[in-house]
Amino acid sequence: MTADDAGIMTAIQLNADKRGVDTHGFQRLPQYVRQMVSGQVKARPNVAITRDRGVGLAIDGDGGLGQIVCYRAMQHALAKARELGIAIAAIRASNDWGCGAYYPLMAAREGFVAVCTTTSVPLVAPFGSAKGVTGNNPIAIAVPRRAPHVPIVLDMALTPVALGKVMRARAEGKQIPIEWGFLDLEGRPTTDPATALGGVIPAIGGYKGTGLSIMTNVLAGILSGSSHSLDVGVGKRGQFFLLVHPDVFTSEDEFADAVEEMAQQVKGSKLLPGVDEIFLPGEIERRNEQLIEETGIVRYPISVLTALDDIGREIGVPFSA
Repeated sequence: MTADDAGIMTAIQLNADKRGVDTHGFQRLPQYVRQMVSGQVKARPNVAITRDRGVGLAIDGDGGLGQIVCYRAMQHALAKARELGIAIAAIRASNDWGCGAYYPLMAAREGFVAVCTTTSVPLVAPFGSAKGVTGNNPIAIAVPRRAPHVPIVLDMALTPVALGKVMRARAEGKQIPIEWGFLDLEGRPTTDPATALGGVIPAIGGYKGTGLSIMTNVLAGILSGSSHSLDVGVGKRGQFFLLVHPDVFTSEDEFADAVEEMAQQVKGSKLLPGVDEIFLPGEIERRNEQLIEETGIVRYPISVLTALDDIGREIGVPFSA
């Protein structure tokens, strides 16, 4: 990789771990390295605008790492949004974007509301089906706030939990909670992570999650001209970014005032017994990030360190935990 892209990739993966979304941080590095070594993913992609029409940009990721493709695409979208107040980017020939919150946060820090989504490999079974058809297409939305507050950011996959948590349980020989809702191929609940990953992977909220997975599939896959549904694989993921500056519709001050009023109403709502605090989307992750920034320490489970050591041996780059 170029030095710039390596730095971007490191920052994005480390940010995931700092925010506590460690299933999308350096846990995934061995997967990405093997994909580059095998030639499935380009280490030096030419991320380029292929169509520029009004507020819309079509962007080709050239089969690069999803983090690099999405970072560069967001840079292009921000340049357009600064000029016009609105930008829409549809991205093709991309890969796994890692921790989705990173990209809309790039826009929210510049005052834009940003909505981002991506396709992913067909693991999620439509409601009532035993076969995965659509991806666990994450949705990430960020909203700017007046300083000293940080943006509100929602980053959610369409399964009850991130599949990385199930993968980690499998790597560590642990069971998963029955409440996660994973089923075997006969439709029976399972606590075995290997069975869960090879069985019926449900969408969050049943038929509602299925609807979201279909619609995000349209936005990020079909609209971008990328692959969709059963055809999504390495180098065939798509993304969709929408950026809007509040002053397109209202004044920045009115928008900021309303966001703060909303935040106060949510935070100040009456608590149920046993509940200490109501959290805004992304607030827990931001607190994790602040704690790590204060201590300077990121902790990793043995399974992640072992995997990093193994990939280091494979490619001749020493790593020691």
